[in-house]
Amino acid sequence: MTSSRPSFQKINYMLRPRKQVERKIIIELFQELQTMLGIDIKDYQYIGLGSVYYYDFILFNKFLKITNMVSLDHESCVRRFEFNKPFDFVTFRNLSTTDFLNSEPAQSDKNRFAWLDYDSKLIKYSDTRKRFILTKYILEDIGIVARKSNENDLFILTVNRDIPRRIFANINVRSQFLKQFKEYLSAEYKSIGNITPDRYPYIIQNILLNTFKNNETHQSIKFRKLFSFAYEDTSPMYTLGGIFRSTEIPDPSISSPFVQVGEDLITNIDVPILTYREKLKLDQAICYFGQKLDTPPSNDVIEQLATDKLGFEIDCLDLKSYLKYYRYYPQYYEGII
Repeated sequence: MTSSRPSFQKINYMLRPRKQVERKIIIELFQELQTMLGIDIKDYQYIGLGSVYYYDFILFNKFLKITNMVSLDHESCVRRFEFNKPFDFVTFRNLSTTDFLNSEPAQSDKNRFAWLDYDSKLIKYSDTRKRFILTKYILEDIGIVARKSNENDLFILTVNRDIPRRIFANINVRSQFLKQFKEYLSAEYKSIGNITPDRYPYIIQNILLNTFKNNETHQSIKFRKLFSFAYEDTSPMYTLGGIFRSTEIPDPSISSPFVQVGEDLITNIDVPILTYREKLKLDQAICYFGQKLDTPPSNDVIEQLATDKLGFEIDCLDLKSYLKYYRYYPQYYEGII
């Protein structure tokens, strides 16, 4: 019975530090994007999977000022989704993503910003059937979005990228993977040597980007990748985000270091788990570097800070990661109300 419960009943979506870092990066990036392109995201319709927490909805209203919002979920507890809506301008629709997207008109006069934040795996492996299983509705949703999007529509997609690492140790399994997904893979991935656990997030990315391309063959407006993230709070996840345009993103490019348009690039969000006192001490030591933190400190500076200046042990890699993401790092408290 427990395994059949929806994910929001197993995990508090608000208490995921790496997910929260991702949200804040996306908001900052889109704030700069709208200035650069002269678009006004507050006038967009936001389509998301708010669950019962609606955390993305709250943040996108607060920082992007969006007030036209639609939340989707096809679970049966409709009253709970309605009860937890944070604003009266949020509309809840008890529909699957595919049914909703199919029902929406193409080329609407309203720009859309959609984040299809699935908890499903794009690809599963069945030990009993000895084969991979593709979650086809995700690719179907991509196809619908690609065919219906307007100039400057924004789109983000998140999938669970978990898969047993052991299966790639078997050359026959890797051969089967290539055979099953040959139509979705670019040439550089059509080699057994590139089907590895470490390359798996890039394989996921390649499949998704090629799905966009296959659905955009006869149209001028195409999906332009802006960023992609890999992270893990409770499950390993992958996020792809971008904008639909008839032309490439113009120069000057966005200054955010997290914009990575290359198809072989993924940002790994791997922030350490810290106590409140540890985070406070690290923040107090920020000025120790005497430089902008968008220029990574040297290994010598990192090691000296980690060993001499803090008063507690911290791995140098964890310290580097914190300094990269410290502006986005969340801190949680318990309050008695």
